[in-house]
Amino acid sequence: MELLERCEAINRDIERPSSRKDSIRHEEIVKKNTITFANGNRAVVITAPRDIDAQTILEALDFAQPHALIMVFGGAKGLDDSRKARVAELFNHAIAPVAAELGALIIDGGTQSGVMAMMGEAVARDGRRSHLLGIAPKGKITDPEIAGATAVADGAPLEPNHSHFVLVESAEWGGETGKMLELARVFNAPIVAILVNGGAIAADEALQSVRNGWQLLVVEGSGRFADELSAAVRDGQFAKSVEVSEIARSGRVALFNVDDAAEKLREELRRMLRY
Repeated sequence: MELLERCEAINRDIERPSSRKDSIRHEEIVKKNTITFANGNRAVVITAPRDIDAQTILEALDFAQPHALIMVFGGAKGLDDSRKARVAELFNHAIAPVAAELGALIIDGGTQSGVMAMMGEAVARDGRRSHLLGIAPKGKITDPEIAGATAVADGAPLEPNHSHFVLVESAEWGGETGKMLELARVFNAPIVAILVNGGAIAADEALQSVRNGWQLLVVEGSGRFADELSAAVRDGQFAKSVEVSEIARSGRVALFNVDDAAEKLREELRRMLRY
């Protein structure tokens, strides 16, 4: 028995340095900083390689488990001013207040453009009562604190009303998608993905969402991929790709017309997030 106890003690001594090394390695790989924007808002910024596990990123973010998760995909390309104003109204009077009401975390692309800018402004208007997490490729962010003196082609600044960011080590738009989806899977909460407008990257995000078993709410009338998918779902129109067909036939897609009342969208989100 004495020999067995000695062996166990030796094994514990061997394991402890390894655990410490793993902890130190994760701290070195996942970098955590704070950024202060011109409007005075501060946000936590996590920088992580594409191959780091999502649990490590979640631990670095260090916020409470949300009761629900709202993911926002897409953009605002090609929308005229009146249609942009209508989409912004839905963010202001439906998505942001429901997120606060249900204790939901909002995840989007995090940049000062399109629907990400609308989402940030809506959360700010609502008193920043929700965590807003932006996930983006580090190599496309133009903020001096992130890019330094490096010239960034086709880049964008971070949206200043987000509370948290995860910047994935990638120089390509879409290089962050896999990590975003992996991180969403770590949360043990109901998930709704909202698709507004959008192009190829949003199309892939929508496809991966239904493959993950998540509900997808498509804002019909917001343009581009959202309208293509809406037509395939509503009217049974011939899908231009096998991906559109797969999403449309998944049984996980709900349509919301951009001209419908914000109250209707609030009710739909409450229903979808309380299943």
